[in-house]
Amino acid sequence: MNSSQRTNIRKHLEEKIAELTQRIQSRDTAVESCADDNEYASRISEQKINLALHVREAELIAALEETLGRVDYWDFGICEDCGEEIAIARIKANPTTRLCVSCQSRMEEDQLGYVV
Repeated sequence: MNSSQRTNIRKHLEEKIAELTQRIQSRDTAVESCADDNEYASRISEQKINLALHVREAELIAALEETLGRVDYWDFGICEDCGEEIAIARIKANPTTRLCVSCQSRMEEDQLGYVV
């Protein structure tokens, strides 16, 4: 992976982190006064969904920040299983990946207990 590709990936990670951070900050998780019990129940359900999204996005931000810290290391973009280079398109689609497509597929097949 060359320095231009690393720069592009770093920029993509920084933009994604900023987008998720802004989304978390703008999400309303408070339940204010409601006209009736039905509206209250609806708002509680909405709050639960917003909190779940908040947790999920916070975990993704942490993973993206960890990946951002690894971009400049020599082994970034190298499959942790087979040692081959991970395709740039895969890294752009899923920057936190540590496995190439073949190793990821093999791992998932092993977990499912069958070969496709």
